[in-house]
Amino acid sequence: MNDYKTIDLQEWTCLNKEGDQGSGLIYTNPKEPDVLLKTSRRAEEASRERTVKEFHTAKAVYDLGVPTPKMLEIVKMGDRLGFKSEWLKDKKSFARLAGENPESIDSLAAQMAASAHKLHATQALGSEWIPSMKEVMLQAASSTLMVEGKAKEALERFVEGLEDAPTLLHGKFNFTNIIVENGKTYWIDLSHAAHGLPMFDLGHFYLYCHYFAKEDRVNNIAHMNQEQILVFWNRFAFHYNGPDGIDSFEAQCKRFAGLALVMIGYTAVLTDPERGYLGKLAAYLLQ
Repeated sequence: MNDYKTIDLQEWTCLNKEGDQGSGLIYTNPKEPDVLLKTSRRAEEASRERTVKEFHTAKAVYDLGVPTPKMLEIVKMGDRLGFKSEWLKDKKSFARLAGENPESIDSLAAQMAASAHKLHATQALGSEWIPSMKEVMLQAASSTLMVEGKAKEALERFVEGLEDAPTLLHGKFNFTNIIVENGKTYWIDLSHAAHGLPMFDLGHFYLYCHYFAKEDRVNNIAHMNQEQILVFWNRFAFHYNGPDGIDSFEAQCKRFAGLALVMIGYTAVLTDPERGYLGKLAAYLLQ
């Protein structure tokens, strides 16, 4: 393990709610009132590598001038690693704001679309921490067990034919990962940032709004019901794309939503039933 500074975790208070099954733990310390500490739950090498990658990827995005909390330093607690970042204490996600004020959905969708245009206008080549989404997607497509036979061959041909664009991508693009604090908008949770076609981000958001929004768990995270989430998507799509060619835009988003599912299968641990269900959905969306 690198020579990172060791800290005493007993000086920090965990903010995670009881029963939270997320991969990371969040802490604060009154001695460092403007700092958040995020640690992995586990001490194995893979968890340490993910922590280091998340820190450096978010830092690389910050260094590109994208509004996101500043990364401060990697630290260690025994065999575990964590990192400190700027703490935006009074933040609220666009999802929560929309849930609390449904009448604001259109204006929030318009703000998110404008912020997305700025994000997708950022050039992101040259950083070892911001990979090519096309290259990562090719790895996911070649190794996936979610689709097989001719469908898998078609998937690989589709990805191979995509442009390897220099555009910055969020990687987990949705309305829970864009926040407001004191009137300023920030992007958060950039561990999967990459460069490539903006449609990768838009497909992820389409998948979230049209399919994952049917789950109670997602409704709780989004602070909106399924109908409100679909309204948000429709207004976002209008403001991002404009009124012309909206049907073609949505058709592209739907196909890239299939790629987002394949990527989930590549990065997440799935049960056989989950893989089977998501595989059928991916095959449908990729048509």
